[in-house]
Amino acid sequence: MPHQRQLAAILFTDIVGYTALMQHDEMKAVATVKRYLSVLRQAVVAHSGEIVNDYGDGSLCTFNSVTEAVRCSVEIQKQLQQEPSVPLRIGLHIGEIFFEDDKVMGDGVNIASRIQSLGQANTILFSGEINNKIKNHPEFNSVSLGKFEFKNVDEPIEVFALANEGLIVPKREQLSGKLKETQKKSSPKKLILTAVIILLLVAAGFLYKNFFGNSSVASKEKTIAVLPFKNISVNKEENEPFCFGVALELQRKLEWLGGLIPIASQSVEKYRDTRMTIADIAKELGGISYIVQGSVQRDKNKIKVFASLIDALTGKELWSNDYPGDVEDIFSLQENIAQQIASALQVKITPDEQSRIGRVATKSAAAIDAYNEALTAYAKLVTAVHPLYWDSLSSNPQFYSEYLKTLSLCDNAIKTDPSMAEAYVLKGQTYFYRISDWYPFIANRGLILDSMRSLGYKALQNDISSADAYLLLSRCFSQRDSALTYLEKAHSISANNFDVNRELGQYYSLGDPEKAIRFCKKAIRLNPLSIWTPSVYRDLGFTYHCYGDFEKAELYGKKAIELSNNSMISVEATRGLTITYLHWGKADSVIKYANQNVTQEPNALYEIAEAYCNLKNDCTKASELYEKLWSRYNNHSNPHRWAVALMNIGKTKEAKEKIKQAFTEYKRGNDFLSYDYNDSYDYAGICALNGDKARAIEILRKWNWQWGSIYLIQHDKLFDNIRNGKEFKDIVQKALDEKTKLREKIRKMEERGEL
Repeated sequence: MPHQRQLAAILFTDIVGYTALMQHDEMKAVATVKRYLSVLRQAVVAHSGEIVNDYGDGSLCTFNSVTEAVRCSVEIQKQLQQEPSVPLRIGLHIGEIFFEDDKVMGDGVNIASRIQSLGQANTILFSGEINNKIKNHPEFNSVSLGKFEFKNVDEPIEVFALANEGLIVPKREQLSGKLKETQKKSSPKKLILTAVIILLLVAAGFLYKNFFGNSSVASKEKTIAVLPFKNISVNKEENEPFCFGVALELQRKLEWLGGLIPIASQSVEKYRDTRMTIADIAKELGGISYIVQGSVQRDKNKIKVFASLIDALTGKELWSNDYPGDVEDIFSLQENIAQQIASALQVKITPDEQSRIGRVATKSAAAIDAYNEALTAYAKLVTAVHPLYWDSLSSNPQFYSEYLKTLSLCDNAIKTDPSMAEAYVLKGQTYFYRISDWYPFIANRGLILDSMRSLGYKALQNDISSADAYLLLSRCFSQRDSALTYLEKAHSISANNFDVNRELGQYYSLGDPEKAIRFCKKAIRLNPLSIWTPSVYRDLGFTYHCYGDFEKAELYGKKAIELSNNSMISVEATRGLTITYLHWGKADSVIKYANQNVTQEPNALYEIAEAYCNLKNDCTKASELYEKLWSRYNNHSNPHRWAVALMNIGKTKEAKEKIKQAFTEYKRGNDFLSYDYNDSYDYAGICALNGDKARAIEILRKWNWQWGSIYLIQHDKLFDNIRNGKEFKDIVQKALDEKTKLREKIRKMEERGEL
């Protein structure tokens, strides 16, 4: 069906400098918009016009009369010059318009917008067609500014300025807007001279590039952070989830570009509404090179996104632009912004990367809103729960209610658009917080894991390249090999994903320190300041611990404690540091840090007892502590540890009973676990303590010396019965030599900057 067209006088308005004002003084910006809208609405009605689109800081209006459109413009500017003044520019043109899905279309709309872009505060600019209609009206005085070539407009257009009293007539050389880059005509001599100069410059540039390096942009590390976008919508609270989702999705698109190192959103959330300078923010984020800031404005289904790219060192704006559209256009707008950023930073986008950043998650505005509402609820939930203690989600009615609410919001997003992969992943991630390692005894754990797997597979059915779906699936399998398969797939898709790097670092911390260090350091670079970052420092410290670099293990363990701000991670990091000191042989440090944990961590008493037994040789004190531990936690594992202390103070009968309990415990573990529990370090120790020296040596020959056990065994009284034997000494020395070689290899790699 053909569109119904109508001829109209088109009026575009825009508040000059509004985005910058919003960044610096939000309350003043909101007051400015309210005053502007009040004046606009009264004036348009008074002059028989219609506000077709309201962008908050700008609008598109139409009139049946050119004269009334210009009179309305004069009235608006007159009112807005009075205090509190509003710096407004206005552009007008005549043209045919038509409507399509509530959008105003037509060349006239495009031209009016281009003319308005030339303006300054308190200007009214218009086309020659408008001037022809009003030039015989004595109430209007106009001045020609010359012809301009606008982007996406074929012919040059003569632009006029209204010169009535109180209005500004800008000088042509001061004008800038949506113009083509025109080429000046030159004489043949000038062309030859210009060509010679260009050739010399090209040659100089070639020499500089090859002998002195690339340009400042090309040579800089492409570290970049997307600050939380300002929500400058009139209905701010209602549109907050949408605004939150816009910046988050842009960060995700940048994450897919291998030429960038984008800082994770969790680390930049703290800068929402900050008054810190760009330079200070960049420094706090580890000395990053670039920052993206912007704003989101929404009125019903209409949106306008503003984004700018800042050089963090100089504070210079490298690029900025406005992106108007509808809610369902948001993914293409974000793709456009990501492409512009990549272009400004000379980052090449591969075909695979282009495919990912160009993906449209949903074409439904309702689904976008439903998903962003669920995403906002999820972010609030995990931010509140993650730093707390083990049972905080299940035991706190408010948190549990928020957990159920988040699941319900995810269901609503899935129902609104069943093809939206992100909604399935988000629900699976919410489930994960119910059964993570902090809540190991949750009822229906198996059923929840099955649900997570199902959600992960459904997400992949809709988006086979969803790194988050593969990450979710990696958390659903107890077998390490299965988890690694999904983690590696996720990493191949999104090498800049913080969670993927973090979990790969944790995975390799036991057996492959080179990979563990590389992934942990990358994770810290990507997310230096979030509530998750301390756990990466903890894993990094554990990695160094495993091959005997205790100085670095101590350094990173203390860093984890420092950043964790007395949260649950602080308890875990403190325990990790305590174990480092235990294996290092520093009894007083073990006792000091374990005592900090004793009210929250059951194993704190255990580690203090171990220090007294194995390092201070005070088995009486150790036995008292073990007894206290078991009376407080009667299901505590490893009774053979208590048996060692009892054996050394002559309580052989009680010790034998504990050894018997330990054998029973290990047999039960062997029945339930997928690996041979009887080939473990502690089982070898039980055999040695019980007098079965041959079996102990047999197990130790096959042992892989994980988790720093080679350092513990040097003072572990479990092995005193075989400590002086040649076979034992040879096994231990061989393992120590291998760890020393590994430690030296990694030290050299770090010196060369390879890790």
